[in-house]
Amino acid sequence: MWAIIELFNSLGLIIFSFLKDVTEEEIDKNIHSLKKVDWFQAMLQNQSYEKLIAEDTDVRFVIGKLNMDKMKKTAYHDKSKAKIAKALVQKTNAQ
Repeated sequence: MWAIIELFNSLGLIIFSFLKDVTEEEIDKNIHSLKKVDWFQAMLQNQSYEKLIAEDTDVRFVIGKLNMDKMKKTAYHDKSKAKIAKALVQKTNAQ
């Protein structure tokens, strides 16, 4: 069952990657904004996560897709945190 969910998640990421292009400028802007948040700073403390955030295309895509204007809303903030954490854990487990 878990494999099916992971397959759909991967397919969703591929499909959505074609719907919205994310530029390096957007990614860098979002990372700069996220550095002000405690939970993101904690992620950066982890050396493997920091490397993924800096270099991994999929993780950077997730970060670049975030709408920082909506980040003020608690629900969106929590959802964004979960998305980034999930991408990091998936990439860490894949290594």
